[in-house]
Amino acid sequence: MRATPCCSIVVIATLALTACAGVQHQPTPLTAAAPSSPAAMSAAAPAAVSRPDADGSRTPTDAADLTLGAGDLIEVSVFDVPELSNLKARIPSSGAITLPLLGAVSAAGLTAGELQSVIRLRLQEKYMHDPQVSIFVTEHKSQRIFVSGAVKSPGPHELVGRVRLADALAMAGGLTDEAGRSVQVIRKRADAPTAPAVATVIDLDTLATAKDEVNLELQAGDIVEVARAGSYYVGGEVTRAGSFYLKARTTVAQATVNAGGVKDVADWDDVRLYRRRPDGSTEVQTFSLNEFENGKPSPELQADDVVVVGKSAVKTFLYSVRDFFKFGVGASMSII
Repeated sequence: MRATPCCSIVVIATLALTACAGVQHQPTPLTAAAPSSPAAMSAAAPAAVSRPDADGSRTPTDAADLTLGAGDLIEVSVFDVPELSNLKARIPSSGAITLPLLGAVSAAGLTAGELQSVIRLRLQEKYMHDPQVSIFVTEHKSQRIFVSGAVKSPGPHELVGRVRLADALAMAGGLTDEAGRSVQVIRKRADAPTAPAVATVIDLDTLATAKDEVNLELQAGDIVEVARAGSYYVGGEVTRAGSFYLKARTTVAQATVNAGGVKDVADWDDVRLYRRRPDGSTEVQTFSLNEFENGKPSPELQADDVVVVGKSAVKTFLYSVRDFFKFGVGASMSII
């Protein structure tokens, strides 16, 4: 008869925990697709480089088709003319190089092929009937782009032909883990050098499709900047509390999944979102995972948001009772 109250408590606790178990299952709608990873984008960029145009109209160009400028190093050779064979010349800021027999020759603004024709005509006018001239571009420092931000190898990169945006990201080693959602191309206006530069912002997920309308062809002097991802924090009764990069569109519900899901004692009706207002104050909103499971839209997170999952006092008590009888009474009975 003394065991009757104890048995009654066990039965009540078991029924209560069984009822909680029906609420604590992870809802299917909260299992969201993982955000696009920078590693995937790193692989996507080289793939875009090698993809031929659908219409076959894209033709590759080489360094000979790029215009020369200050800082470029060229090599001039004229067949059967020792004075003009294997001559290396770096184009100065004035844009003109000095060659034996010919003196100053303007080079900046011309392609290697056009400079070759100029030298040939000058030699033909004064010195020889049919000179064979060749120009080799050793360094193309004037034709550079600069890649910065969340890339593995930021810095200047030479244009050695036609280079598109995806090519530039591949040249920079691909994206880092902290890469955000967008990349911008900053370009100075050729018709108005003193005017503000024009910035074009492109979504990285869209760029991964390698469409030419977003995979821009770059020009010398362009700056490619990959935005760094913001971050959000998930705490409270979740499996893996901590900061997470906001690499893709993420909702409050998805944030709890990214944090490993909620714990057994979590209060599904107490999910708080803390967001900093422009004036410095903090806005607090409370949501329910049960409502999200039933179809209510889950709000999208912003950089620096904090999501905290509360603890259920009822669940905490019930699980404590369960553990007591599981480990306390069970251990006592084994000793007896």
